[in-house]
Amino acid sequence: MTHTGLLAGPISGLRYETPTHRGLTGPRGEFRYEDGERVAFLVGAVPIGNALARPRLGLAQIVARVDGDLAKLRDPGLTNIARFVFTLGRTAVRDHGTHLAPEVHDIVGRRPVDFRHDADFQGTGVVDKLRAFTDDPVLVQLLRDLNEAGVFEGTEPRTWCSPASARNEVRRNAMGILRFRNVEIPLRDGGHVLADVFRPAGPGTHPVVVSSGPYGKAFNHHSIATAADLEAHEVMEDDYFSGNPGGQAFENHETVNTASWVPDGYVVVRADMPGAGNSPGRLAPWGITGAEALRDCIEWAGTQPWSNGNVGTWGMSYLAMNQHQAASLRPEHLKAMIAIGTDVDLYEEVAYNGGIFNEQFWSVWKAAGIEPAIVGEPGIADFVETLKNSPFRDTDPDAVFGPRADVFMSPDLSGVTVPLWAVAATTHSAHFHQLGGAGAYLATPTPHKKLDLWDDWFQKAYAEETTAAHKAFFDHWLKGVDNGIMDVPPVRLEIRTGNGAAVIRHENAWPVEHTDYRRWYFDTSTTPTPEPRQSRRFHLLATAPPATAGHASYSAQIALLPPATGAALRVDPASAPSDPRTTGISFLSAPLTADAVLAGYGRAGLVVSSTSHDMDLYLSVRVIDESGHEVDFTGLATSGFGDRPIPLMKGWLKASHRRIDEERTTTYTVKHTHREADYAPLAEGEEVEVEIELIPSTGLLRKGQRLRVDVQPYDGVAHGMHHAYDPAYHDGATNTVHTGPTRLGYLQLPLIDTGLGRPDEQAGREGAS
Repeated sequence: MTHTGLLAGPISGLRYETPTHRGLTGPRGEFRYEDGERVAFLVGAVPIGNALARPRLGLAQIVARVDGDLAKLRDPGLTNIARFVFTLGRTAVRDHGTHLAPEVHDIVGRRPVDFRHDADFQGTGVVDKLRAFTDDPVLVQLLRDLNEAGVFEGTEPRTWCSPASARNEVRRNAMGILRFRNVEIPLRDGGHVLADVFRPAGPGTHPVVVSSGPYGKAFNHHSIATAADLEAHEVMEDDYFSGNPGGQAFENHETVNTASWVPDGYVVVRADMPGAGNSPGRLAPWGITGAEALRDCIEWAGTQPWSNGNVGTWGMSYLAMNQHQAASLRPEHLKAMIAIGTDVDLYEEVAYNGGIFNEQFWSVWKAAGIEPAIVGEPGIADFVETLKNSPFRDTDPDAVFGPRADVFMSPDLSGVTVPLWAVAATTHSAHFHQLGGAGAYLATPTPHKKLDLWDDWFQKAYAEETTAAHKAFFDHWLKGVDNGIMDVPPVRLEIRTGNGAAVIRHENAWPVEHTDYRRWYFDTSTTPTPEPRQSRRFHLLATAPPATAGHASYSAQIALLPPATGAALRVDPASAPSDPRTTGISFLSAPLTADAVLAGYGRAGLVVSSTSHDMDLYLSVRVIDESGHEVDFTGLATSGFGDRPIPLMKGWLKASHRRIDEERTTTYTVKHTHREADYAPLAEGEEVEVEIELIPSTGLLRKGQRLRVDVQPYDGVAHGMHHAYDPAYHDGATNTVHTGPTRLGYLQLPLIDTGLGRPDEQAGREGAS
């Protein structure tokens, strides 16, 4: 029985022969064969390989010692065969396959082409087979003859396809991935953006996973402007799939890996947002222009002939956050979202933590993350200056933080019903993706949503387990597969136990139902005591309010180095009083009497005063083990910290921003208005109540461990990148915390599965200790 097979790529115009059929492969790489036949492929009279004929073959299968094994693609014989075939195509760009002109066979003829395919045996000389192929006089003359014959399109003389480029094409062909670079996607405003599109090689229509961002769509990072850029990224790609010696985290910055998704029937579209890469326009981070462009990419993808009309968005960090912005514009074809390490309120979750400017990250990010990906003269909105000049969420909503702002827009999600899977980070060195992941889950009114709390969100996003779960989610919403993924409880928590270890817990609601919001109380009425292996003295963190009044003061002044390019911390190491291990005051609890699981939001309340007109409050919640060492809940993380251990929870507040937003405040957390009309500077010595939100977190608290709370004037140990410091109210100032039976002064933690007794029982034990 006669069958038709396909040579992946496709590769057309290549000679083939079986015992009963011969000819040239067709436009889709077609060749004919009978059951049980082997098919040989040739250029001119030069055989390049053969394999048992089957419905689909690739070059990786026609070299017997490779036999389709993608782990063996660095085989020099296969590499040179692939270089040979791909070089002979009419065009150097293989987005639509490799098509050989008929004249190529006549010019190649019976030349003695040596692919350096033979195996080496002991005693033979070691040679660079790839270089030897390139420098072979027969091949040098052949390429000269082909160029002179005009068989290639374009004006530039053809050179041999590089080894990395050839292997990457063979790999994609073997995996059934078609790549189309720099596809123009039209925008409603009359402009366009450029995208790379990766499609399954098989027939039919498929769901599409779309992303758009500022980092460049080239492999790993950035963009391609020159032939040298192209080759550099080809080498990165080849290395990534050949043992990954460079330790790359992904195929492309914070987007899905095509090797994981396209073979399972998904189209992947990676677009450069306006102003990024080679896309024209002005780059305005997280602004309405970028949101509208992503919306337009979604709608374009949903209407292409290879699309089934269902589009999902998947991305991390920037490429998570802008999903919510695009969703707020209601694209018709957006059917599901997976947002990993995300934020929706770009004032308090990203730019201003508790009203304090999250200063350090933005200039570093602009210089290292955004500018290098732009081809040509950068046209970037001056968002750093805009942020600095916008200390309130309502400073200028059209410019920043509004629902359609020019930069850093906080979208209106009230009408978004798209199924959502959000991932919140339990730690992040730049102080975002923590409040925001849980905030996105709560703010999106869809009935179909999931939430994960992860520690190392950056690396786990590409883990096999994660990819399988996310595919199941998209299979359900984009393919209509009834796979039970939505029957799994929607909230998945990694309860951290230390050093990266964790136990997985599934819950039906967030915050977790039946949480015990347990309070401890600050007490400065007694003399602070030293503790073994601790560098400071401690006031009491008790389970009952203090019986008498007290206060504790500390200097607000920190010696800082001048701002520098890069991520260097600013605290002057020569200033002992500025050491974050010693600034501020600390509170320590008695040993816990039972294990307890912490999962959710925390909050703290204090009465404070200052000799200045304002004060910044930085709170850290830490856990001290029985030997006096701090428990490090965070494991090895890509988005790591230069210092350890990292606090279990942390929070911030500028005292002048203390006005509580009653509409958004709940029993489990506190929110502030951060509006200019509510700005309330301090009078010297005035005592005021402040309440501070602590980022949601997870952790197993063990019997015998103690809780430690640091109250500091600036970023504490392992808080991460530094915040702004205003000497006008820091330098020379003294801050004071006041406690007492009638004063606000508490730490509230979210406990589940706790064996701790009620406060009166705990107080009795503290007295006994």
